[in-house]
Formats: sequence, C-alpha cells, structure tokens
Amino acid sequence: MAKTDLANLRVLLVGGRTGHVQVMRTAFGLLGMRRISAVTDVARALDTLRAQSFHAIFCDAAVGKVGKLSFAAAVRQTPGILNPMTPLFLVCSMARRRHVEEARDAGVTDVLTHPVSAATIARKLEAAIASPRPFIAAATFIGPDRRTVQQSHGWHGEERRKRVPKKVRIAPPADATYV
Repeated sequence: MAKTDLANLRVLLVGGRTGHVQVMRTAFGLLGMRRISAVTDVARALDTLRAQSFHAIFCDAAVGKVGKLSFAAAVRQTPGILNPMTPLFLVCSMARRRHVEEARDAGVTDVLTHPVSAATIARKLEAAIASPRPFIAAATFIGPDRRTVQQSHGWHGEERRKRVPKKVRIAPPADATYV
C-alpha cells in the first residue's frame, strides 16, 4: 500500500466533549495535519458537509441524533451532502460489540476507541483512503461494504490435515417410535 500524504487532507471533527476534541486535534497535529475543522453541533456539521468537501470525518460517539437517525446515517442519507461516501470514523470511549455493529450498520467506515494514538489514526486513514472498501447503496443500507477483505496467507506446501469422510452409524434411541 502506498503512503498517503496526510498533511494535505481536509478533516471534519464532530465532537461534543471538549477534552476529546482537543486530544484528536493533538493527534492530528502530530501527523502534520493542519486542515481540521471542528464542529460541536450536529446540525452545523451537516451544514458544513453541504458547503465543503472533506477527505475524512471523525465523529465522537457522544454527539446527538438528527431526528431519528444517527449522525452517520444522516451523513449518508441527507440530500445535499457534497460527498456522502466520505470515510466516517466513530470515536468512542468503549467499543462493545453491539455498538460497533450498530455503527457499522449505520454506515460508519471504522470505529476507534479512546485513548486514540496518532499511529492508529494514520493507519486507519491510510487504509480508508488508499484502498477504500466498495460503497453500497441499497434500500436499507448506505455505506462502505460491511465485509472486510480476508487476506489469504498464500500457504504453499502440502496440506497436513487430511479430510477423510467417515461413515458413522447412529443407532436410534430404544424408546423411539416411528410413525
């Protein structure tokens, strides 16, 4: 994978908690990223996405909903957004499996957990920009393909596990009656 120049990326940071926004800004600064727009309100974030195009969006999990939709679903489905296929990262304090699956189903590209390191941000951004997953637009889902690509390890050699089908006779229970 080719290295992506992260310094020239435009990033939108949507967050409600000041401390988390400051940590993210510091991590972006360590990567040389200077073109960061921070917005605390969800409505302002959607207005910003209607006016400007970004390379990535980082959203704090604590931001509110847009009507009945989560922020991620609103970014993907709201008419007038300049690029609804922008990589969207959810940043949360704890990532339980249920929350990660809900975020994935809402159209989030990836989930990061606090404490977030600059190296993690760089790795996730490079993966999302250099080799993005296919974008799916269906009736019930809009977002990157939920399935991650499974890399084969390219095993070259003799298969050590031999699979030989066995015939097994199962005896029915003694008290079973068949009609």
